Amino acid sequence: TASFITCLTYYAPSSPPTQKNNTMNLHDLENHLIEEWRTRSRRNGDTADIAPDGILYRGAFSYDEGYWTRPPGDECNAWERASRRILILTKDLNDAEAWDIRAETGRLNHSGPDNIRISAPFYKNLMRWVYGILHAAPGNPAPDFDDINRQEVYQPFYDNTPLARINCKKQLGGATLSNADLHTYLTHYRDLLTRQITAYDPHILLCCGGSNLIKDFIRKTILPDLRRTNDWIYHSPATGKLLINSYHPSYRGATHRDMYAGMMSALQQHLDRTPLWSDF
Repeated sequence: TASFITCLTYYAPSSPPTQKNNTMNLHDLENHLIEEWRTRSRRNGDTADIAPDGILYRGAFSYDEGYWTRPPGDECNAWERASRRILILTKDLNDAEAWDIRAETGRLNHSGPDNIRISAPFYKNLMRWVYGILHAAPGNPAPDFDDINRQEVYQPFYDNTPLARINCKKQLGGATLSNADLHTYLTHYRDLLTRQITAYDPHILLCCGGSNLIKDFIRKTILPDLRRTNDWIYHSPATGKLLINSYHPSYRGATHRDMYAGMMSALQQHLDRTPLWSDF
């Protein structure tokens, strides 16, 4: 990454699809933005592959040659109908090769078609967090960790809930991404990332990792009126949107239980003071 940072340049975006707010066209918008990302990335001298992302596919799961995947389904319409739309923002893809994040399943590959296992801490935590967030309400806290810490509870819920997950850096990454490099990508691709986030009109933005950089990016470009409730929770009075400033799902400095409990306690503190759900 560091080898091309100094030669990054900024380019004006081309025209996006005209009906970008049409739910049937959200994947078209994503694909268009990814092509813009590829073009700009090449101009910036970055040869890393680009990993598409966006609204997660909700077609039927399939297992072929040791790999789980799923195709598009009715996820765009389901997203539009959802009463609480969660957008998950992560840093980048840590893998040997780029693949379409929208087809992710969280399932362990090479496990066999009859052995469905969620083994990666990244997905276990994301699935628990989404379950807790969407089951919390004013006066009705999210379930305790012990009550939902079972794959048969959190996995089917996550699999069927309309969700969007995007990486702030679309280029293929490695084991780590420094805050300095993340800031560079947020700066040089800010217009593309802003257009993508805005198109989804999420109710809840779950910002995962980045030492406040992702949260600060949202505040500077999309929700300038963000107000802090506590270390985890920020809200926008003008839009009713909620931002959760979270650990990275693979963070090793705290237990899974403590991360879940901390997030849910902070969320409940906010909901009991400012019941934004009624605005959705």
